[in-house]
Amino acid sequence: MTPTTVPEENNAQHRQAEAPAATNGLLYGLDDRPAAPRALFAALAHLLAIVTSIATAPLLIAQAIGLNPHDTAYVVGTALLVSGIATFIQVYRIGPIGSGLLSIQGTSFAFVGIFGYAASSLLDQGMVRSDMVGVLLGSAIIGAATTVLAGSYIERLSRWLTLDVTGVVIFLLGLSLMQTAISNFQFTLAGSTNQASVWVQAVAVISIIALCATRQHPWLRLLSIPLGLCAGLSAAAVAGDFLTPSAWPDGALLPRALPFPIGFDIALYILMLPIFLVTVTESVGDITATSMLSKQPLSGPGYWTRIRGGVIADGLNTILAASVGTFPNTTFSQNNGVIQVTGVASRVVGYLVACGLILLGVIPAFSYLFTLIPGGVLHATTLVLFTMIALAGLRILKAQPERRQVAWMLGSCTLIAFALTQLPDLTFQLGVELPDYLSLLLGFPVATGAMLAIIWQGFRNRGG
Repeated sequence: MTPTTVPEENNAQHRQAEAPAATNGLLYGLDDRPAAPRALFAALAHLLAIVTSIATAPLLIAQAIGLNPHDTAYVVGTALLVSGIATFIQVYRIGPIGSGLLSIQGTSFAFVGIFGYAASSLLDQGMVRSDMVGVLLGSAIIGAATTVLAGSYIERLSRWLTLDVTGVVIFLLGLSLMQTAISNFQFTLAGSTNQASVWVQAVAVISIIALCATRQHPWLRLLSIPLGLCAGLSAAAVAGDFLTPSAWPDGALLPRALPFPIGFDIALYILMLPIFLVTVTESVGDITATSMLSKQPLSGPGYWTRIRGGVIADGLNTILAASVGTFPNTTFSQNNGVIQVTGVASRVVGYLVACGLILLGVIPAFSYLFTLIPGGVLHATTLVLFTMIALAGLRILKAQPERRQVAWMLGSCTLIAFALTQLPDLTFQLGVELPDYLSLLLGFPVATGAMLAIIWQGFRNRGG
């Protein structure tokens, strides 16, 4: 593809409403203004493809750190609202902040495992739950500031944060999250009085997602997760496991500044750092794909301006999210599939998606609905999502030219990282107790695996 000139951002409002981007193969390009019906249809398609994931991620984190139902509903609703604001910032591009593309923001699944693991460790140290949440969010703010710094130097960091490193870390992340989902499902199964119903829900979810995700029809693939969730909920309703509350919350959800006392933990920050770095590389990949689909440059100053602005926006949006009591944001990839299906890459659609997310966020009944999802449905859905994360890491590695070296890198980092999780228990049995910070670090294989992969890449850079 031949790169085209980066358009002036302010020219978007001067385009005619019906001017299609016929010259670049899209129905409507980045700066075109589709007619209202088509723009609304494309925005609805984006919402259907992402809203389940955006709401499920904070729900899982809230459950992992043990929030009560009231706080859980708050963080889910606030996550949707912040996603809308963050999407607007990403799409509109405020100065150097934002990609200026149809890039959707939402809560990252990458932090489910680390937040749950760290919460358990902090509570074991005697910390009260509200303070623990404040430490998680405060450490995330510092991590997000690191993301902003990384975005400012993204071209230099690309030498270290290669696709090989990204693939290894994403695979380890997916593998760790799969373990969490399986453990949660087993816990749900053990506590249920109707285990057959739990199994039926899980089978319904996994079967429908697998069936839709492997079809040729693009809409079925895009909507496979929402359709699978609906199938599981239907099975739960038939079995009487999906309970409708007698009273729904009313009014509007308004975010509160610093609802938890902000704290900081250096060990937790170190644990989070590889996750933030891998979300940076994921965002670079997602923004690159959106640039390609929008017929924008894939090299040169214009391309790096969008990448830099998109990564910086990721970090600042996470700071915004943590400041109102919800969890880290990232750029979602689902919107790229929707752009391909609809042929609409207009940033006008991004504004409509942002408005839709904000509207859903301020309706408390919508976020409360997600807290009622039965465990069998929720954990089966997330098991599929986390398996897809691990497979995405393998696909990245499979596409690299030096397959033998990549295979050694993946195998070694995975084996060593999971072996190190057993080291604290082993030394304790030998009468040697490791420092709490070191035990926390070794117990999370994604962090140690990421460090090993980056060190491996460093040696390869020196050798090259």
